[in-house]
Amino acid sequence: MNNYNFSTLNDKEFEQIAKDLLNAKFNLELQNFRVGKDKGTDLRFSTKYNNNSIIVQAKHYIGSAFAQLKHTLLNKELDKIKQLNPDRYIVVTSLPLSAPQKDEIKAILAPYILSSNDVIGQEDLNGYLSENPDIEKKYFKLWFSSINVYNSIINNAIEGRSRHLLEKISKNIQLYVVTKKLDDANKILQKEKLLLITGQPGIGKTTLAEVILIERARSNYKIYKVNNITEAEDIISPNDDEKQIFYFDDFLGANYFEIINANKTETQLTAFVDRVKNTPNKFLILTTRTVILNHAIEKYEKISHSRLATQQFEIKLTDYSKYEKALILYNHIYFKGLRKDFIEVIINEKFYKTIIQHKNYTPRIIEFITDNSKIENFSPQNYVQYILNNLNNPREIWRFSFINQINYLDQCLLLTLFTFGNSTSENALIHAFDSRLEFEKNEHNQIISSGQFYQSIKILLNGFIRANLYDTNIPEREYAFINPSLTDFLIGLVSESYPERKSIVSSITFIEQLNRFNPTKPLIPLEKDLQTLIRDRISKSKIKILETTNKHITENEKFSTLMEALCKYCYQVNIDSLILEYFKQINYSENWFTISQKLEYVILNLNDAPQTFNYIQENFILIIEKIMESIFDIDSAKLIPVIFEKYNQDYDQYTESDDGLKNLINVVECVLQSAEDNYKSDKKDEIKNIDDVSDIYDEIYEIESELKSELFPTSTFDYDFGIGIDHKYWEDIIERNLIREARDYDGDYDREYYEDSRFKLINEDNAVDDLFAKTE
Repeated sequence: MNNYNFSTLNDKEFEQIAKDLLNAKFNLELQNFRVGKDKGTDLRFSTKYNNNSIIVQAKHYIGSAFAQLKHTLLNKELDKIKQLNPDRYIVVTSLPLSAPQKDEIKAILAPYILSSNDVIGQEDLNGYLSENPDIEKKYFKLWFSSINVYNSIINNAIEGRSRHLLEKISKNIQLYVVTKKLDDANKILQKEKLLLITGQPGIGKTTLAEVILIERARSNYKIYKVNNITEAEDIISPNDDEKQIFYFDDFLGANYFEIINANKTETQLTAFVDRVKNTPNKFLILTTRTVILNHAIEKYEKISHSRLATQQFEIKLTDYSKYEKALILYNHIYFKGLRKDFIEVIINEKFYKTIIQHKNYTPRIIEFITDNSKIENFSPQNYVQYILNNLNNPREIWRFSFINQINYLDQCLLLTLFTFGNSTSENALIHAFDSRLEFEKNEHNQIISSGQFYQSIKILLNGFIRANLYDTNIPEREYAFINPSLTDFLIGLVSESYPERKSIVSSITFIEQLNRFNPTKPLIPLEKDLQTLIRDRISKSKIKILETTNKHITENEKFSTLMEALCKYCYQVNIDSLILEYFKQINYSENWFTISQKLEYVILNLNDAPQTFNYIQENFILIIEKIMESIFDIDSAKLIPVIFEKYNQDYDQYTESDDGLKNLINVVECVLQSAEDNYKSDKKDEIKNIDDVSDIYDEIYEIESELKSELFPTSTFDYDFGIGIDHKYWEDIIERNLIREARDYDGDYDREYYEDSRFKLINEDNAVDDLFAKTE
């Protein structure tokens, strides 16, 4: 028997489960009151002789003592009981009660409590639950108030990052409101083995993913929170019986540039999705913002053709009813222990309706306006204005805390972390912050103490940032923003402040920190003088590539990365001699697969750089053929004639030469083979009929036709690239899909928590008012 302490339920949920259990235990038909002003009745059973035949009072005390319960019953409830004059009075509490304590309550409320058995405590409720598994099953949040369930969940986290995540979710589960989205998400994940949750910032993407994770952990799945696909590939088990679920939060946000700038990474992503789909007991959950996903689908072929583009599960703000919004607000008020005077201003004149009906309402804003660390010094009047300000200007929810609650050097550390994206290792952050502190000392006369990094970390931890410690051979700590909305605020702050942009650029240490200024996502301006600063820091070797324990940087990768950065971030200033210096150090004898796209970018985006231009012209055939050896996608292949034209090379003459024709045919064959491999990977799980396969090959034939037209402009070129339907392969795939479909069905995830757990609402507005009517 599970031993629940009911701490994850709010008082209304506790009242509801008490009603269900008493009705089942004593064969009653207890009813909830239409609550207005509490008159001592939570539940009652009426007869034709006495409307108040049985009265039930539910007292849900989290972290309280028996003395408080006794005081409340004696000094607040007894007079109400006398006026109601019930035939029988029952007290239900979440507190554990001893036999003497039950007898004491019976004596206090005599003669209305007929027997000490009508004083029902935590142990009794757990006994009733064991007798009624259907009731136990439907209270989703109840499960996580059991220490046994909690330990089971935490034990299913494999490494430190995932364990930290599950601990955080377990502590926050009490705030969660079950909506129909949970049922929908479970069904999609069970059917597709992949769940992509998209939506606008702050709408609840991460929360939904986390609830699904913790539910799966309870079902003995091992949980892995990964930061990139390489990590996931390293830990996926070949054992079909091992239950694993991988969670990749903000997979196109934190890793956007890595994914879209490298065909290899893009292929890794789609290949891993395919591997999960075809391995029993393996699941993948991804979250991202809608706008980023749409951009990736529009621009990048492998993502646009993958199931990521077609089988998404999106949360929309309109999917929250008024009552669900009210429940989210109520849970935050109840469990976060909001000050009594703050609760009163929310309830007075039904200000809660203003909150839940506001056009900018999101769960994230509710989380923010009930965070005691941010509002502890407010007066009630200031608190109301604070709520309205955050609702009216949701992008500004961090401004007050950033300006008023931390000092300047703490702000500098946050801005340094901001340059890394969403997270980075402690070593990288220390190194980059040291550079920022040196700048602040020299330029702004800041006094820097020797332990400034750890002083700032201590201030910022849990309020602005979080830390994770990974279980690796050498334990590694990572820092990340506690909430994505802080990133949104800092984007706005830096975009509006030239001095801050200059301070950041003047102290940047790693190439990766420049991604915040990427022109493909022009969120933050980069003035010409700042481009000069970047160029000079690169030339003086003050900006380097961030190396990690599992990533060795070759010389070719180093120089190609520096050249790409110069072209990308210094496009208005003279970089000619510097980029020529790096180009001459590229090793032509090595494979260019890892650097091909970078060099392609440099060659196509080289502006006023005559020395480098001449160098490329002089070595053109050598350079273009090295790039061609590494081309596997149609977009890069179509750029070959463009590069020839840019550098005044005769493309027609090249196509007519034996070597040129041979190289171009090889490019097309590689692209077509890659396209077929990708379609096999992305589409094979959808194919259940051989007739559908021809549609896939029609798309490959279109690629073939397009490349013939682009790369071989003469009408006389007629070459058979030998692409045809692999019937044996697809027949095996169809047979496997039918077997897998039958094998993977798990009826346990057909259950519907939403229908079981929500209150039955006759009038939503009345239900919202009832929710807040007895808030204390």
